[in-house]
Amino acid sequence: MSISFEVIHKDIMGRLGKLKVGDKTVRTPLLLPVINPHIQLIKPEELAKLGVEALITNAYIFSKSEEFRERALTEGLHKVLNFDGVIMTDSGAFQHAVYGDIDFTNVETVKFQRAIGSEIIVPMDIATGPDKTHDEAEAELNTTMERLKEALTIIDDGHLCAPVQGGIHTDLRKRAGREVKELNIAFCPIGAVVPLMESYRYRDLVDVVMAAKSELSPSSCIHLFGAGHPSMFALAVAMGCDVFDSAAYALYAREDRYMTPQGSYKLAELNELPCACEVCRTHTAEELKKLPESERTRLLAYHNLYVTLAEISRIRQAILDGTLWELV
Repeated sequence: MSISFEVIHKDIMGRLGKLKVGDKTVRTPLLLPVINPHIQLIKPEELAKLGVEALITNAYIFSKSEEFRERALTEGLHKVLNFDGVIMTDSGAFQHAVYGDIDFTNVETVKFQRAIGSEIIVPMDIATGPDKTHDEAEAELNTTMERLKEALTIIDDGHLCAPVQGGIHTDLRKRAGREVKELNIAFCPIGAVVPLMESYRYRDLVDVVMAAKSELSPSSCIHLFGAGHPSMFALAVAMGCDVFDSAAYALYAREDRYMTPQGSYKLAELNELPCACEVCRTHTAEELKKLPESERTRLLAYHNLYVTLAEISRIRQAILDGTLWELV
């Protein structure tokens, strides 16, 4: 298989591991910064200098981009983004969830993702929100599983991942985990958890993650889709999640929000910058506040990403030391 996962060390359910994607190997727990090709506050080559080993971008955005579509098809994602690490692509399911029907089918997205050189390909799953009834969630799960099996007829070289859906209904999450396990797919994102995190429904978050984990293969690498704030990484890792993706570092920066491992602050509230990253070493809070918006946003994004990556490193060390619970 083109994707495989090896567990090196454990604490609670947290795992240090090696995720092999083709001829590349990355360490887990792992952060995938989200890159929008049109809005790059931090360019992918800068990410590599920060130690980023993998990133995620959106196939739907590339497919609809006059600027990037043909380049991606002819040159490939890695050249277009100037990034040599692992690149995962999302299918467009997020846009479908937010905007309704989009002109991009399951077959089209998986073929496009393969054509542009994605190394972890996501089928067009349905992100079932917490407001869905059991019957509605079950119907959407049925569609997601049908699309996953359809995608497997196209992507049969091990580069396909298997989203685990089911809304807040734990029996459906367990069923999804069982069915995905039977397909022997190594990389499994647990999806549609962002609304739970945004509304601080951590009990429900724990319930759905643990339900899915209870049925997924222990050898699967688990991606908690949309989880990007460092304040919840330790909890998620303790539940057995291995991979996270973050657009939050950029989204928060655009709102003048300063991330810490414990939470976030509005920049206007800060008199001090409680961090030792390059931005915080070379600027005071007052200096940041007075910068032009575009420069301030870029620097906040750098800080936010630094803090996010640092938390991943801290968790890796805690797993080795057997002290992960102290971070939860």
